[in-house]
Amino acid sequence: MLRAISCCFGGSSDPVDGRDVSQQTPIYLYQQTHPPAAQQSLPPVSEQTQDVVAQSADTQTQTQTPVSQQPKFPPPLDPFGPWLHPVECLINGARDEPDTLLINTYESGASERLSYLQVWKQAYSVAQALKALPGWNDDGHEAIGTFCEAESSWAIGSLAVWMLGKKTLNFALNLPPAARRALCERHAIKYILYHHTKPGRTEGVTLIDAATFPVLDDIPSPSLEVCEPLDEFVAYLGTSGTTGIPKTYKFPHTGVITSRGSLGLEYISTGLCQAPSFGATLGWMLCALSLKGSFWFPEPTPNTVDKAKSIIKMLDDGLWYLFMPPSFMKMIIDVAQSQNPNVKWNTVRKIGMGSELVPASVVAQVKKAFPKADIISTYVSSESGLIGAITIFRLPATSQIVPDKLVYRLIKPGVRCLLFDEEGNIVDQKVSKSGVLVFAVDKDHPIKNHPNFVNADPNNKLAPFGFLEDGSPRICTMDWVEMVYENQFTVVGRFDQKIKVNGVYVDLNALEELVLEHMPDTITDCTFVQTSEKEIVMLYVRRSGSNTDIVPSEMIRIVEDFFTLKNVAKFPIHNVFQLHQFPLNDSGKRDLKKLRRFAEHAKYFGRAVEYPPLKLANTPLSRTAAKISTLGSQIIDNPALDGRNYYIGGVGFDSLSVSRLALAIKDELDVEISPMILLSNGMTPLDVAQLVVDILDDRPMIPPTVDLAAEAAKLDDASVTAEGLPPFVYPKDPRGIVLTGATGFLGAFLVFELAHKFPRAKIYCLVRAKDDQEAVERIISTAQKLVLDPSQRAFLDHNLKSRLVGLCGNLSQDKWGLSDERWKEISEETDMIVHNGAEVHWLFDYDRLKGPNVLGTATALKLATTHHLKPLHYISTIGTIPMAKKADKPLEEKIYSAWNISGGYGQTKWVSEQLANKARSRGVPVTIIRPAVIAGDSQYGVSNSDDYIWRYVKGCIQLGLAPSYATPVTLTMDPVDHVAKVVAEIAGSEESLSKFVFHISDSEHSVLTETKLFEIVNSFGWPVLFETREKFKYVISTNPLYNQNALSPLMHMMMDMSIKIDNANTRSIYPTPCPSTVLIAKKCLSYLNHAHFLPNPITPSSELKDDEYPEVSIFTRTGRN
Repeated sequence: MLRAISCCFGGSSDPVDGRDVSQQTPIYLYQQTHPPAAQQSLPPVSEQTQDVVAQSADTQTQTQTPVSQQPKFPPPLDPFGPWLHPVECLINGARDEPDTLLINTYESGASERLSYLQVWKQAYSVAQALKALPGWNDDGHEAIGTFCEAESSWAIGSLAVWMLGKKTLNFALNLPPAARRALCERHAIKYILYHHTKPGRTEGVTLIDAATFPVLDDIPSPSLEVCEPLDEFVAYLGTSGTTGIPKTYKFPHTGVITSRGSLGLEYISTGLCQAPSFGATLGWMLCALSLKGSFWFPEPTPNTVDKAKSIIKMLDDGLWYLFMPPSFMKMIIDVAQSQNPNVKWNTVRKIGMGSELVPASVVAQVKKAFPKADIISTYVSSESGLIGAITIFRLPATSQIVPDKLVYRLIKPGVRCLLFDEEGNIVDQKVSKSGVLVFAVDKDHPIKNHPNFVNADPNNKLAPFGFLEDGSPRICTMDWVEMVYENQFTVVGRFDQKIKVNGVYVDLNALEELVLEHMPDTITDCTFVQTSEKEIVMLYVRRSGSNTDIVPSEMIRIVEDFFTLKNVAKFPIHNVFQLHQFPLNDSGKRDLKKLRRFAEHAKYFGRAVEYPPLKLANTPLSRTAAKISTLGSQIIDNPALDGRNYYIGGVGFDSLSVSRLALAIKDELDVEISPMILLSNGMTPLDVAQLVVDILDDRPMIPPTVDLAAEAAKLDDASVTAEGLPPFVYPKDPRGIVLTGATGFLGAFLVFELAHKFPRAKIYCLVRAKDDQEAVERIISTAQKLVLDPSQRAFLDHNLKSRLVGLCGNLSQDKWGLSDERWKEISEETDMIVHNGAEVHWLFDYDRLKGPNVLGTATALKLATTHHLKPLHYISTIGTIPMAKKADKPLEEKIYSAWNISGGYGQTKWVSEQLANKARSRGVPVTIIRPAVIAGDSQYGVSNSDDYIWRYVKGCIQLGLAPSYATPVTLTMDPVDHVAKVVAEIAGSEESLSKFVFHISDSEHSVLTETKLFEIVNSFGWPVLFETREKFKYVISTNPLYNQNALSPLMHMMMDMSIKIDNANTRSIYPTPCPSTVLIAKKCLSYLNHAHFLPNPITPSSELKDDEYPEVSIFTRTGRN
């Protein structure tokens, strides 16, 4: 129930007027300076000392003075003048003191200052742009949403909205999409302003970046005449929405008049560090405007340490007033003291704390760091604020003594303090001074008609809203307090933090204070949580730099023994967990819900620590990753994963839950990513975030889901048919063969195998070149680099060269870019097509690869049905099969209709297969051949160094680490010369047309475990340690050479490669199995070492023999060195 009425504050280092008017009887402190008669003899809170607080309350006469008997006093004059609408304050400042500072923002890291006149110009320009939006003046359109952090664009946008006589509704950044959608419908919101953080998609709502509107050239002088009629109600404020759709209510700018006195300084600099969804942020903005002051904004980063550093910069620059929850205030001081143990801010005039229990130890910390500041702690909640029950603790700057306990005083007449016991019965304060704090007003108070009281549950004596037996409206805070004087108390803690052990109450908050007091060198933060199963779990943060690493069982023993020495009632601590840091919510408070969920899900938390925490920063990538991590942890109900970079496919997601994650990403980030992508290739929140950022930046690595079935239907050409052509006769001895992709890795070997299989055929090779002669030269050059067998080289020189025909063209173009004459020639004089050409890039999206890979296939099909029918053998990939990874049964040789394929390359191949299948249904002779990983040749190990397997191996060698421990992965691979032989045999078999689909690999001979691969790497002299995949990923992410590491570009391709493949069709035509994959791996590593692709081994194996090779150089996918 402890919450603050105020928020973070910033200030000006050079105020125009430094006079402190806080002593001129601010309205809200009136009751402190004019106490009722019954309190006249008591010292004011501001003069309390440690001795006074410790004084026994038994010596005081404890009576509750009825409100009707309390004296009435006239309100004092307001020393700051009349309260004005915020737009009037802006106009007055811009007109009378145009150069006075209004906004000082550190959003870009450095201070950027805007005067009253500059803010007027910007707000007026935004207002004119908003007025021009469609439907702005529609009936019922009175509210504009904002989705902002504490940032300058929010302040300027809000002023612009108010100029137009409308209200703002500040959405919480963590509000679920359904709640945001419901609020938009409730208040007919058409537009949401944002800047640093973009909200998710909301149907019927337009999102507008509030910082993109240009400042107009022609700005009128500041005046109400250029504004619409101002509305007293400037905003809709809402509840947190933790139990569903937030409740909202109109908020008048006059609602914070009494808060102005707590600032008490004209031209004060007030820091706004909490999100505007907290009403306090809005309140202090209004107060600062009414005092001709300024508000400062820190860097809007999700990283709490970075945010603390930004606030420290504000303090260093002369901030006057800062309000923070004690948890965040403590962090600010700790971060500053890590750089300067003796740090002090002497220019700060006031420090406010609230929103959660304020320990005296934190007040002492604050007093030391801010020696010249008044310290004010506010105790209030949205419930108690309804009846004006606001209490204050104030420690003036002149006081040198920090009390052991903070005594809060009720400052408003007409409100009284009562105590309830745990059953909801009134405690006689003559008997006991401890109990649950209750605020009450007279039974005739008009608040009794408020819906919260009217609808209160009369049977729940501890409900937040209710009535006393005499009919007086009351608020139950559920906080355990000790009364000191009438309407003065100290807060012990939450009632639910007092647990009964062996008939004795134990206060968990007090235990926390004991641990922090007596273990400061080891622990920087801790809390105790009682779970729903009545188990006590201790969560703590180890102090940075502490050399003490205590195992959980030892920590339990130490703490329990320590409590015994302190005469704490003995109770068991069931579990202990060390956290990297305590989670804070948007207001800077401890996230108690998340801490409780950690404790409740202890078994999950123990597993989640395997995954490294996300490194939060003020970047779109970091914010997006944090959001996805949170969404995923919520969907599978594993809170310990929140904030960690886990493997989505490895923490319990199934097809249903991953679809929910995809929908949540669509709702929150307005980006569509296939569920199959989320589960594939070891994807983590950071990986998905990178996709989201790339998609939003129009440079996607993997695209939003493409309707591939629609693509295939659209591109299918009904004219590609056997109808109208001469009867088909299978070409056993073709005159010519059209081969695409001849300069690629597989293509170079296909040239030889097709030439051997069909000795009379000319080989027409489509190549990108300036002319046909250069095309032939490129084919020969590639063959000489890759095919090292002396007999094959002799065959090239004495037979093959004369049979090669170059076709200078491009797969993406109509008729492959060939002239009509050339197209006619190959249509009439060739009898077979082997379509192997494609652009292979694992990170390009569908649209980028569509031209060469899909349109090129469509052209090949057209060629197969031009002049006469020609069999088309299409080289596809095993990656066209949906959910290929982790398949329980062998992948069958058939066409798959499901199109949820990850990656642009696999998507283009799937669409091409569909086109081939549709053409086959119209009588076109076609086969589909699907290789898996194509490794180096079986004789020399000549490899394509662009293949992700070898880049992966190189990266692991560079790191000295491989993820081959406890995470078995099986690689499916075949040597390139074997693949080429199989393709040639299928092309020579008429039977292949009826079989249609062929898998080259088989699960018996084409497999190699990842562990075995790295055992070979080790045996060859490259020392590589085996680790878990989680540890491996963490090392990669923290390695300073990560961006240069060869593993970096495609490291995920190896994360999940275990598949089983059926190849019965292939074995029926070519029964010879693949050579030993262990032998192939050894030959490939030897070749890559010889070609200097891999680093020199530390202790070279005798198997690495350079004399086996003729002169070679590295071959990449492009064929360039």
